[in-house]
Amino acid sequence: MTVVANAPATAKSGETVAISAAIDGAEAANVSYEWYQTFGRVVSLSQATGSEVTFVAPSLASAQTLRFRVDARDGNRTLGSATVEVVVEVDPGVEIEPSDGGGTADPHPKVRIVTIKGLIDVELDREAAPITVENFLRYVDDGFYEGTIFHRVIPDFVIQGGGYTVDLELKETRAPIINESNNGLKNDRGTIAMARTNDPDSATSQFYINLVDNDSLNYRDGSPGYAVFGRVIDGMDVVDQIAQEPTESRDGLNDVPVETMIILAVERLDE
Repeated sequence: MTVVANAPATAKSGETVAISAAIDGAEAANVSYEWYQTFGRVVSLSQATGSEVTFVAPSLASAQTLRFRVDARDGNRTLGSATVEVVVEVDPGVEIEPSDGGGTADPHPKVRIVTIKGLIDVELDREAAPITVENFLRYVDDGFYEGTIFHRVIPDFVIQGGGYTVDLELKETRAPIINESNNGLKNDRGTIAMARTNDPDSATSQFYINLVDNDSLNYRDGSPGYAVFGRVIDGMDVVDQIAQEPTESRDGLNDVPVETMIILAVERLDE
């Protein structure tokens, strides 16, 4: 099934931009569409479904590409996808401001993951993974991680969390981000990286901490890998303690700790 997506090549700040999709040879009444943003400054789509959606181009200090994906299903529930890009032009009225509110943004901001087992301090690498770090810090600043859990614990592999509540309900997230796995950082013991689905550009809020050197998770030719964006600088003993918790299968998930491993908060440390 061929899905064709269309959008203007460029847009100016404040302009309402329409993007659309269609399936070759399919009647419009028999097709459903679902849109989501996969790259660039996050914008609000007029709706998540429909053959055409719109958004307002943001004001940017530098030109930026916005990328969107559409999943379409015909009357037989056959799935097809397409991507489309729009370059938002520079708004000359916008001045560049550092993201930390003053001075140059810290290239290695630090956060603290507060768990029921103790504290885990993490240093992020904004230089190697700028999109991933900014995405993670937005979730931190929004208080998103409070009350989430480490829902996947596999000894000698990873502990993964940041997406499910204590009731194993998946939290609603912002749009996925691009995969920055080809940044030179490796999935070595003590590093933090973004979890995702089989789609390389599907990471949202969930992250994992490597318990060992997981070379199989690294970027290489023919394999997109998983994006590392920081490392644990204090609290690996807490990570290892969580990794030793007994697990079970529950509510369709495997490797769930029997004792709920709650993330009480994730907060910035003074930069």
